Amino acid sequence: MKVNAIFIDTKTAEKRFAVKEAGIVTRFFVEQPSDISEVGNIYLGKVESVKKGMNAAFVNIGKDKNGFLQKDQLPAYIHSTDPRKKDMPISNFITEGEKLLVQVKKDETGIKGALLTAIIEIPGEKSIYMPEGKYIAVSKKADESLRNKWRKIAHSLKAEREGFIIRTEALSGSKEDWEQEVNQLKDTYASIKKMKNNVKAPALLMKKSLFDDEITREIMRLKSGELYYNDKEALERLKKSLQSIDTLNWVLYFHQDKEGIFSKYNLESELEKALKPIVWLSNGAYIVINETEAAVVIDVNTGKFTGKQAVSETVVQTNLTAAKEIAKQLRLRDYSGMILIDFIDMQANEDKRKVQNLLEDLLKKDPKQTRAIGFTPLGIFEVTRKRTRKPLSQTLKTKCPACNGTGLIESPETICFRLERELFETPADGHEAVLIEIDNKTMETFKGEGNRHLIRIEEFLHMKIFFKVIKSDIFTYHIRQFGTVGEIKAKAVDMHTGI
Repeated sequence: MKVNAIFIDTKTAEKRFAVKEAGIVTRFFVEQPSDISEVGNIYLGKVESVKKGMNAAFVNIGKDKNGFLQKDQLPAYIHSTDPRKKDMPISNFITEGEKLLVQVKKDETGIKGALLTAIIEIPGEKSIYMPEGKYIAVSKKADESLRNKWRKIAHSLKAEREGFIIRTEALSGSKEDWEQEVNQLKDTYASIKKMKNNVKAPALLMKKSLFDDEITREIMRLKSGELYYNDKEALERLKKSLQSIDTLNWVLYFHQDKEGIFSKYNLESELEKALKPIVWLSNGAYIVINETEAAVVIDVNTGKFTGKQAVSETVVQTNLTAAKEIAKQLRLRDYSGMILIDFIDMQANEDKRKVQNLLEDLLKKDPKQTRAIGFTPLGIFEVTRKRTRKPLSQTLKTKCPACNGTGLIESPETICFRLERELFETPADGHEAVLIEIDNKTMETFKGEGNRHLIRIEEFLHMKIFFKVIKSDIFTYHIRQFGTVGEIKAKAVDMHTGI
């Protein structure tokens, strides 16, 4: 039986890891330096100004721009029992020069500072501890009786000002395990408060690493397996943190081969596949994935698969196979937002239900909040998946400068007509010849069969045209120089005059 495995590559500034479940790659996570977020970081900030008209304050956290803190994100406001507090100005709850703990909710943008909250959240795998949160919330993935059970458990451990968000991971575990984690989260917050007393504002007190958090989340989710790391110090830190958790059973390996960890375990090729639009299925059918601004669109095709059954049965089998692959690809590529799936058309409602039921069951296993809405009147299957970060493709790729992301470029014919118009519209001022740099395919198209187009244009212009062939990934030209035939001919490395 193939075990679960996590492969972690942090030797360069680009950090990445891959997850295998039962021998199949189910997830890639890549973090480049430009992707690193401040969200979740905790600072000791200093209030620089309080704006009554905005009901907000600007807080210095040591960045170029002051952070923005709204009234309803203040503990003093949350815990006020005054029935008129909504109408009170923010100055009733915070003062200029005050020092307070704040956490980044949203990164700063080009013109705006970070969005802050003073309702601190300390996240764990089973819950989020809010020292000043006041309320209790339970994952909506549980039925109401189970949610009520966990509300009572949380209330039994909650101090007056505290709050908890109980995650899905807690629901299948024991009260004792949950309490153990909560106590650890409280200790973390106590250490932050202790640090607060020993530093001068503004100061960073806790830096949140999304990369480390995502690895920890996968370790906790899978429970056991093999973990490969190529950073010895990080591996030792991880080893210490795992020793205190009895429910986990991971075997840790230090990868010290010269060959890269992703290369040795065939993950580089899998990562390349995860960026391609076409995914072949085991039966010869395939799916095509197109990313647009509004949605991810997935098209299912029978391809080489014809099946031995009736056409309707072949269609259903192809759609069921595609549904399994689509559920996998959504996680692997980390797509989010609206996902539209164009399954092969099925006439029978029973067949549609088979595909819908399978996809719903598969998506329930997705760690991210995912909802299968179902078939639209036009027969498109609609899915939504919670957006937490940009997909894998946007992390590793950028828009093509030639086609600007459309996947299409101008044809050589279009370029030729443009060149012809430009030559007709450019004053020649009595020059005898012109030098044009051009790619070979566009040049041949411009000249035409037997140079007939070239001869026609030269006669019209009363001017010789010389070409210098260049290498180019797109069809292009550049009009470089006008002059006498002797001057231009001497500069043309590859000459074609039509004579």
